Amino acid sequence: MNSRAKRFKIGDENVVRGLLEESESDLSSFSEFDDTDEDDTYMPPNSSGDNQSFNDSSDIDENTLEVVNNHPKTSKQTWNDITNQNQKNFLFEKNPGLKIEIPHNATIWTYLNLFITDEIINLMVVETNKNADQVLSKHRLTKASRFSKWVPTNDVEIKQFLGLLMWMGLVQMPSLKDYWSVKMLYKNCVAKNIMSRNRFELILRFWHFADNDQAPESDRIFKIRNLITKMVHNFQNIMEPEEMMAVDETMVPFRGRLKFKQYIPGKAHKYGIKLFKLCGVNGYTYNMEVYAGKSQTDGRGLGCRVVVDLSSRYLNCGRTIITDNFYTSLNLANELLEKNTHLIGTLRSNRVKLPDVTKAKLQPGQIVGKENSNGIVVAKWRDKRDVTMLSTRRDISMIDTETTSNSVTSPFKEDECVVENSSVSMMPSTCDVVNAVEKNIENDISFYVGKKLSEDEKITALAKLKHPTPDYIFPKTGKRNLKCQIAWFFQFKWLHYSFEQNGVYCKTCVFFSPNDGVGKGGHQNLGKLVLEKFDNWKKAQIEKC
Repeated sequence: MNSRAKRFKIGDENVVRGLLEESESDLSSFSEFDDTDEDDTYMPPNSSGDNQSFNDSSDIDENTLEVVNNHPKTSKQTWNDITNQNQKNFLFEKNPGLKIEIPHNATIWTYLNLFITDEIINLMVVETNKNADQVLSKHRLTKASRFSKWVPTNDVEIKQFLGLLMWMGLVQMPSLKDYWSVKMLYKNCVAKNIMSRNRFELILRFWHFADNDQAPESDRIFKIRNLITKMVHNFQNIMEPEEMMAVDETMVPFRGRLKFKQYIPGKAHKYGIKLFKLCGVNGYTYNMEVYAGKSQTDGRGLGCRVVVDLSSRYLNCGRTIITDNFYTSLNLANELLEKNTHLIGTLRSNRVKLPDVTKAKLQPGQIVGKENSNGIVVAKWRDKRDVTMLSTRRDISMIDTETTSNSVTSPFKEDECVVENSSVSMMPSTCDVVNAVEKNIENDISFYVGKKLSEDEKITALAKLKHPTPDYIFPKTGKRNLKCQIAWFFQFKWLHYSFEQNGVYCKTCVFFSPNDGVGKGGHQNLGKLVLEKFDNWKKAQIEKC
């Protein structure tokens, strides 16, 4: 008869201590500083036959891949005290800045043509006409069909079409047809003078960048790959990047039907298409990649593969790549060092082969670190919470910075790696087109608060104002996470939202009320909704201007 397994008593001191130590180590990662935009991606259940499924769009588990596919120098790690003798010094050998000469009398089209070249315009013309021929050949058209009025487009018309699209991004209206509306509220002299609504909709219907008949089943972004390749090539030929570069991801808002559409709850735009981008310190984009779902070809893991692929053109010349903790790993650090490139970034404490300092318990302001024979420094610093970082360029020296609280500036000690990482890693967000449009101050009502304008200036300003679209996600504020509601703007026509201040104003009062007070003798001062934003959403239904 088999003997029963030995049971441990609850009072066994060694067992209890072991369990406590295990639980402590398991919970340590919850206090880790997480600066990445990459949130845990929840994928709704997949329904059969639905093209909008999310089953292929979750990220690859890079931690598992690291265990299976280790870099040769990562498999055996020996961590010692930091001596500053193992880190390598790479000389930056490039001259950053413009690689082309721009004439002093350059026009707006001259600058735009640097990126959207005549080659790209010609690509749109050829593929749009080809797509129209393919679609029309498969349908029997009637006399009343709008398709029967199609005529091939040309480069001039495509430029006008692109100009209208850009203008529509700045002047937003409820629907496409409103741009050609004759109603006083929407009437304008731009759209109708460029092309008719029917012609615009026809070009939009057939607008293409690739031949559908040659599309492989395995390439999900075949229809735009040629366009992206040409655009990235133009961006790279115009500017030479600086020594510091950053890799991060950004979301392009999209709520249509798409196989690789992402749903990330922590993003400002929860639904959209995720892009991996390589940017410089000024926010200029040098390379990008559309995330089209799971793909694993070389076993390096998603984070490592993205960084190496995006920066491959700029390696072997002494640059430094800045990443957040989604990408940073020992495998990536070793691979970049072999290509004469440094890596600085925050690090997840559950990465493999890390030293014991990642589990250390620190006091605020304290920092500890270890270094291996390849010059990779892994450190842990305690600010308001734990920050784990990796660097092949810096040690754990502390530098003096300043922090501002309640309008008081005080000296502050901060790790050099953290300062360098935070100053560069924000750059990919800077070049986000959606954010740039939302941050255009002259389109925001707060720009005109308290200003005296002429009648013509008021009309121009009212036409410029940017309105929140029905699918816009308002930021949450306060402990109760309350936010502005789109329905209020339909209920109160005078209400207008400020993207800059996350508050609302009375549009009529801002532009047409006196600035020195109201009432007899102007004794009543103006306040909320006129000179000050209103953002107390709890009292939104009772506030008056």
